[in-house]
Amino acid sequence: MARLCRLMVCIGSSVLLAAAGCSTGGDATPTSAPPPRCGSAEQAGPTASRDEISPLVVTGVAPDPIPVKGTDGKYHVAYELAVLNAAPRTTTLDKVETLTDDAMPRVLTTLQGDELVTRTLRVGSYPREPSPVTSIPAGQTAILLLDDVYDDRGAIPPTVTHRVEASFAPPAADQREVAGVYPDQVSHIGGSICHSSREPLVIAPPLQGDSWVAFNACCTASPHRNAMLPLGGRINGTERFAVDWVRFDLSAQPLVDVQTGVAATFSGDPTRNENYLAYNQPLLAVADATVVSVVSDVPDQPPHVFPTGLRLDQYGGNQIILELDAATYAFYAHLKPGSASVRAGDRVTKGQQIGNLGNSGNSSEAHLHFHLMNSPLPLTGENLPFQIDRFEFLGTVTLDGLKTSSPQGPRTNELPLAESTANYPVGPDR
Repeated sequence: MARLCRLMVCIGSSVLLAAAGCSTGGDATPTSAPPPRCGSAEQAGPTASRDEISPLVVTGVAPDPIPVKGTDGKYHVAYELAVLNAAPRTTTLDKVETLTDDAMPRVLTTLQGDELVTRTLRVGSYPREPSPVTSIPAGQTAILLLDDVYDDRGAIPPTVTHRVEASFAPPAADQREVAGVYPDQVSHIGGSICHSSREPLVIAPPLQGDSWVAFNACCTASPHRNAMLPLGGRINGTERFAVDWVRFDLSAQPLVDVQTGVAATFSGDPTRNENYLAYNQPLLAVADATVVSVVSDVPDQPPHVFPTGLRLDQYGGNQIILELDAATYAFYAHLKPGSASVRAGDRVTKGQQIGNLGNSGNSSEAHLHFHLMNSPLPLTGENLPFQIDRFEFLGTVTLDGLKTSSPQGPRTNELPLAESTANYPVGPDR
């Protein structure tokens, strides 16, 4: 009978602990180890023909990304790469390419210039407004926020890898002894990513009525996309596919005042929550579900006055979490105080009203923050893509007004992308 033996191997000053399958007769047959997850450090085996320093360590951050169809009619794969600068001097990322992971790599997506700067975040730097990063100091890690876009689902390859081109600052005086070991420029290939074969969950809309704009939504750089936080022992994209739904008066001119930044989201006195078009609107269950938790006693914030000193679990203000299935949970945040009409343990049906929209928690004005995750912990859980079953697409809100780069009209099974504007069904047929 085979038994598992531990073999201690010493190489120089290192001690490696290995496992081998050993038979009682002494003939060893190695057990087959499971293949490493795409993007993990173990995925990158030695491929060089000689020993040389590779000063950038590039790995995937999250589990295999799930492609999702957006309101632009294209398929988006949103994921992150971690880039560790293991060199003793500062590096600047010059270009990042997504490549097919095969014998004849093709370039699928290229990031460089201002867009690369916008999508690069240094770990440990979390200002309220994301600040561009132009370099990675020695020994530090940056996160790249990637969004690969494909015309159709069939064009998405099973795996991709990446080419990262970077340059390094001149060595400091105390680094000159090792300066010759580290290159001045690199073109590093790594960070393999496997695309998931799963489909996004299709849900009903969490609200109803006309003129809802999806702010901070996939897949542009935004406060949601930039929320890469150390949670659960890892760096987690806590709000990768989250949406902040705000209601607009689309007849207003302009929709957004370029000088003041004031948007057409209220009527009358802007210091009163009840004057905002989204305030007190009904919130609806996106599927048949079980209520996991409810918070309903947090007061509203005055419009455009952010609270201070919040604990992490208070950022959502009044909130409801629904369990849609064993691995999918829905998070509704910033509800009106006292408006929750459900309690933990209740069963709800798709389209049932569960509360009303408010301005509680870390909120500037009345809006619904909504996302799906694979855990009842809204920030620690892995953020999941979703698609709304049906709605009427109106266009995209810009500083110049409502634009229609893709056709207006009925849509099915799509994720509202950043600044997309829609009417959602009302009534029993929704």
